Amino acid sequence: MNDVTPTVLPSVEVLVIGAGMAGGAISCTLGEAGVQVVCLEQGRWMPGAARPHGDRYYELERQYRWSTSPNTRAWREDYPIGTDAVQPLMFNEVGGSTAIYTAAWPRFRPTDFVKKQEHGRSEDWPYSYDDLSPYYAENDRSMGVSGLDGDPAFPPHDPYPNPPLPIGKRGSAFGRACDDLGWHWWPFPMAVNSREYRGRAACNYCGDCQSGCSIEALAGSHNTYWPRALAAGVELRTGARVVRIESDDAGRVTGAIYVDATSGERFFQPAERTVVCGNGIGTPRLLLASASDSHPNGLANSSDQVGRNLMFHGLAIVEAWTDEMLDPHKGVICAAAYTAEFAETDPERGFVNGFTLLCSGMNGPGFQANGSHSGNVAPWGEGHHEWMEKHLNRGFAILVQTEDLPIESNRVTLDPELVDADGVPAPFVHYRLDENDDRLLEYACGKAVEIAEAAGAHEVKVNRFFGPSGDYMPPAWHLMGTARMGDDPATSVTDGEHRAWDAPGLYICDGSSLPTGGAVNPTSTIGAVALRCAAKMLEHIGKEAPEWAA
Repeated sequence: MNDVTPTVLPSVEVLVIGAGMAGGAISCTLGEAGVQVVCLEQGRWMPGAARPHGDRYYELERQYRWSTSPNTRAWREDYPIGTDAVQPLMFNEVGGSTAIYTAAWPRFRPTDFVKKQEHGRSEDWPYSYDDLSPYYAENDRSMGVSGLDGDPAFPPHDPYPNPPLPIGKRGSAFGRACDDLGWHWWPFPMAVNSREYRGRAACNYCGDCQSGCSIEALAGSHNTYWPRALAAGVELRTGARVVRIESDDAGRVTGAIYVDATSGERFFQPAERTVVCGNGIGTPRLLLASASDSHPNGLANSSDQVGRNLMFHGLAIVEAWTDEMLDPHKGVICAAAYTAEFAETDPERGFVNGFTLLCSGMNGPGFQANGSHSGNVAPWGEGHHEWMEKHLNRGFAILVQTEDLPIESNRVTLDPELVDADGVPAPFVHYRLDENDDRLLEYACGKAVEIAEAAGAHEVKVNRFFGPSGDYMPPAWHLMGTARMGDDPATSVTDGEHRAWDAPGLYICDGSSLPTGGAVNPTSTIGAVALRCAAKMLEHIGKEAPEWAA
């Protein structure tokens, strides 16, 4: 099958691979500037109404047929992920993982861009927070972010386009606990509509964000950037799995070969410029699978950095049950409020980097009875009703999110056995928590327990995500660092404008581009970085960048 000669299509100015957060933002920006763009997406386009919200068994559906893990879903457009280290989260459709994420929307902090200067165990970004700030602001407007202006944990910035979402009873309990402890806290910015915005409905607080929003109140690239991109003339081809990026004898990237899921035919799409936006696992997988005579170690990999420096965030969940009815099944699942009290490095703690603590929900009664996020399972039979009376809707969760270090040995390689439905090698993910990060995560869990106790919890459970072997095995929610940008070709894969150092014609832009991961959810930053990438591409092409571009 791999030897079949593909049909050659007419060349285009820009080929974008992947229709997720970065691919959507880039395609939209280029298309609205008059650039000829084709985007290839291996998944489908699924409207909100297709989600399982209306099904009485929706909570069960989310664990199986609509699971966040491609290894569980096993749809044709998915590819398996070999791993000894993680519980993978990924969605292959228009919008990518923004179709099933929680839409938490914080920015990285200014210090996140200069970690090498701070402690020497990470690389600095090739530009600063101030450089990225205008792109953060435009991304906020495009996504319809709801937030409360004036958070002292961040520099002042443009107002959020929508007022904050209500924090609810659990957010209030979290806030009171932080007040009692003398810690910072703030309503969390969310890419969820607090009011109707640009034709999308306001949130109805159903609490089932991760099944995908049935009323499109939750913003993803599929309902923000993509309608604009299509209106601007961008061509989006779904069910189009890229199996290889092609390069010529001089090493220049010339386009990509893809398989049409309906017909099984292979096509070669030539392009003057190719942009890879496949996420922190999918991008290095495709680059490594595109090795050639001119790129024998994998495409854009003369530095041997492709796939390395994988970051997920150190993650844990602490759950607290109180006597107060806190309705953790209502509102956005993550997060009503948060604290950045410990977001910066404090050398006296015995580790570098910091963490944030996010007040999260517990989903519905079925999810809560089955252990929620911490494995606190209701007994079946005798004692069940008593347990439910004491626990159901009487608590909240605290998501512990630490900044993990970019470690070269934490990496994505090609699995020696697994392949996808079109014969492309699957990625293999290896990850171990650094000793520094283990101490950081343990300390952060202790601070989360302090919040739980200050909120009057009568029962507290800590989930450190230990796997069957006893090793840390986190959910891979945030995929970062595996094709990072930088100023030095020896330690990075692209320059600060996302051009591959050793593969002319190739751009790489998604979570893999981030040199550091901060201690917060990365999607806001991925979107801002993508807008900056698109603005720089327009300069390279010779077209005028949008007025919001720095």
